[in-house]
Amino acid sequence: MRRMIALVGVVAVVGAMSQAVIAQTTPAADVNLRTTAEMTAQANTMLAEAKKSPTGLVAVTLEKYPGHYTMLTVRSKDGGAEVHANYSDFFVAEDGEATVMTGGTVVDGKELSAGETRGTKLEGGTPHVLHKGDILHILPNVPHQTMVANGKTFTYYVIKVAASKE
Repeated sequence: MRRMIALVGVVAVVGAMSQAVIAQTTPAADVNLRTTAEMTAQANTMLAEAKKSPTGLVAVTLEKYPGHYTMLTVRSKDGGAEVHANYSDFFVAEDGEATVMTGGTVVDGKELSAGETRGTKLEGGTPHVLHKGDILHILPNVPHQTMVANGKTFTYYVIKVAASKE
């Protein structure tokens, strides 16, 4: 009888442990994984498009979440100046090299949509040279411009975080 009770106890413990292991290894519906191989393949396709594009830019939104969203962006040419009133940007350099200017004044700035200003260039900003693995955080309302040298390309993962309402 004691053996039966002990065996039932062991089965119960093993069953609970199995459920815990399954819970830890089964991805939740609110988790997204993007592998290096997937990102590289997508970036290579985008890079071919960017090189043909007159703007030298291809950007796609990857996932949208409450309060933030993610993008993959590829550039083969300079971008214009921009200011986001409602979002912080995190640039994670995936490949290549670029200089991101921050601060200064947007030249010929026009509000294209609520809180989104674009201009032809940035004057008087601070340069930040980004290489693979670098991360740059840009707060809301900070003018910025991404510049790519002739013959170079830049691939970066962008996390756009909604500005606090406080």
